[in-house]
Amino acid sequence: MRRLETRARLFDAALAEISSSGLAGADVTAIATAAGVVRGTFYFHFPTKEHVLVELERNEEAKIVADLVARRAESDDLESVLNSLVRHVLDAEVRLGTKVFRDMLGLHFTSTRPVEDELAEHPLAVFLVDLINEAQQGGQVPSDADASELGVFFLTGLFALLAIGAHKSSSAGEALSRYVTTIVKGMEKR
Repeated sequence: MRRLETRARLFDAALAEISSSGLAGADVTAIATAAGVVRGTFYFHFPTKEHVLVELERNEEAKIVADLVARRAESDDLESVLNSLVRHVLDAEVRLGTKVFRDMLGLHFTSTRPVEDELAEHPLAVFLVDLINEAQQGGQVPSDADASELGVFFLTGLFALLAIGAHKSSSAGEALSRYVTTIVKGMEKR
């Protein structure tokens, strides 16, 4: 129990430090001090600062998926669900703050992302692959298309757009909606 409490304090202290200084500027000694432990304790729980953001991302993805699953009955078509997914991801930025959000998304495009990171460990990716599989079974997406590749393609493009701040422009809503429409049209049977 005490170990879990220490880990939670370190996690919270790391997020506060990253929120203040950014991932690159976050100081592990400051994190450990804020959590009331020695520096080595941080590394016992998190091999790197990046691991904190990977865990945060998993937590956020699980929240998003839970809400998307709960709301699936409202709108079941692929494009509507993907637009809802985008809105949920944007809401995560509001909860986390821009620095943490951008650093978290930026990890997808850097060599410092932990190597043990697998598609199956991403609740949002698993949800998306299942959604595309359902669209395949419904005849909307060709059955010979690889749902995993399509899901990765969608999320990588979305995360890239958000990591560079494309959603901050005056026409951001329109651009993200157009992105979703383009991806869905590209997946559909012809």
